[in-house]
This record gives sequence, C-alpha cells and structure tokens, in this order.
Amino acid sequence: MAGLLSVLLTLIGLVVAEGIDCRSIGLRVAEVYMDGPIKDIVWLEGKVVFALTTKRTLYRSSDDGRKFTNVMSMLQDSDTSDPPFHAGVEAMYPSDADSKRLFFQGAGKTHWVTYDRGESFIRRKLRMPLGGVKMHKTRGDYLLASRMRDRCYAPARAGECDVDLLVSYDFGSSFRRAVRRVSQYDWGPSENTVIYSAFPA
Repeated sequence: MAGLLSVLLTLIGLVVAEGIDCRSIGLRVAEVYMDGPIKDIVWLEGKVVFALTTKRTLYRSSDDGRKFTNVMSMLQDSDTSDPPFHAGVEAMYPSDADSKRLFFQGAGKTHWVTYDRGESFIRRKLRMPLGGVKMHKTRGDYLLASRMRDRCYAPARAGECDVDLLVSYDFGSSFRRAVRRVSQYDWGPSENTVIYSAFPA
C-alpha cells in the first residue's frame, strides 16, 4: 500500500521492512501512513528520523520512528512554486561533519537547512535551482552543488545545456561558481580539495 511505512522496533535498533509478518517473530510494529511512497529516509542521532515521500513531503520523527509528523508548515515557502519548478522538498543531505545539520534541497529555487536535527529550519532563498549536493566530510559549512544554466529550462532549448559547479562556505547561504561545464564532482581527500571532471570550454 502506497505511503505505508512499517517501523519495527527491536532491542538492537530500528528495522524497516515490508511484507514480513513481524508480529509472529515477536517484533513490535508501528504503521505510519504518509501521502505517498517513501523516496528517502535519513536516520540521525537522538532518535530523529526524516522521511521524504515522492510527493516532496517531509516528515520527521523524534522517537525512533514510532510517530511521524508532517513538517512542511515549518519550511517557509515550501508550498510555493516558481514555474517550471515545483514546490516541496526534492532531496535530503545529512552532514558527516555535524550530526545535527541537514541540507534540504527544494524542487525549485528555495532550499532549507537545519542546525538542530529539525527542531527548526532556515530558508535558503537562491536565484537558481540546485542539482546534486555534496556535503564536506569534516567542515559543516562547506558544500558543493551543481546548477543547470537557465537556458536548459527554456521551452525551446537552443545550444548545449551546461552545468556549473558551485561551492558554498556558509552552509548554503551563498554560492559562487567554481567550474563551468562540469560532469562529475566531489570533495577530495584534503580539506579544500575538489575533484571534478568537466567538458572542454
């Protein structure tokens, strides 16, 4: 059934399963109904769990998944869209550097961050939508993101559709372009190193 998340609590932690009669083996089951199928789940310390549905709706649990709350009303401007983009949350990126931080990529030009595992959210209103985001492993404020050029979204595209590599040193408050026509990218082994491949100019 779409939107059904079965959360199984055991002595050793939290297990997510589907189609298994867990009660018959002594596991407790909590069924949570959401507005659509689950797209992604992020598990954090402090019994916090985030679930994102395919309808771009964000849910949060503070009790190891026993109960989930729709937190879209806490995300400023999450219900507005800027055509051709959509409203809502597109992806979640937890920080390896700080377990309290997550970056929530919007489906349009608005994104959100949390510094406290979702007790509160801060809007990041940018001039552009973002592609994939890469969080730095040791610096909580550092992140990389891709951005398709504006002409890529035009109804009648002319020419090539270039992708820029952007870097932020303030947890997504601002970005600057680092590389044009990028293909693949990630943080390198040292703190301020970025590894990427790009098409010739």
